[in-house]
Amino acid sequence: MKIQTVGAKLLAVLICYCVLTLISIALLACLCAALLVYFKNGTFIFGWKGDVVYSIKAGIAAGVPTGIGVWFMSLIKARKEKQSLPKE
Repeated sequence: MKIQTVGAKLLAVLICYCVLTLISIALLACLCAALLVYFKNGTFIFGWKGDVVYSIKAGIAAGVPTGIGVWFMSLIKARKEKQSLPKE
């Protein structure tokens, strides 16, 4: 899927991708930390409800600004490329 224009559709896609990516990263980090504690102490501290809720909150809190930032940078790049076109 390649979106050609920098508009609201691209903004929504970028926010969704960033949120889902960061939720996955946070959930994986919680799981890795639980595994480290398990190998060191012998107790597995990964709680699905608490860790999933935490990962969703962290993914939304970090993914929305990241998606907006990436969209803003692509908007600036598109405007810069539009202005630098040679006139014939």
